[in-house]
Amino acid sequence: MRTKRPLLAALAALTTFAAAAPGTPAGAQDRKIAVSALDNIVKQNPLPLGETAAIVASFPAGDNELGILVMSRNRLHHHARQNHVLYLARGRGLARLESAEGKIETRPIKPGDILDLPAGRKHAFTKTGEENLVFLVLAGPGRDDPADTTHHE
Repeated sequence: MRTKRPLLAALAALTTFAAAAPGTPAGAQDRKIAVSALDNIVKQNPLPLGETAAIVASFPAGDNELGILVMSRNRLHHHARQNHVLYLARGRGLARLESAEGKIETRPIKPGDILDLPAGRKHAFTKTGEENLVFLVLAGPGRDDPADTTHHE
């Protein structure tokens, strides 16, 4: 039986991140509560042909956004303004992460892992099994802007 502790920890981290966003966005009071199944979202929104990574669905979360990121790999990059918290829900892989000293370190990742990626820190991911990586990504503040992302390879 799978333990629920990693999921609870991820939800706590994501909730804390989202709660830090001040105010109620315009129109939020008009939104209805919705329940979605991650497996259904991923099945209905496969990784586009020829793509190695894509946000296949997103949900507003105050001044932040929760995205469902499906990928086989992505290039080493950083985001200048946005912080990201990632929860790995499916797949196994390797993460390349920039340390506080600026060194790129590689480590294995597995379902249940939470990655806190501050703005400006380089990161990249590659799947190691047959299954694509599926991340829940809380990003903010603000919406993702491609001009905010710098690739390093």
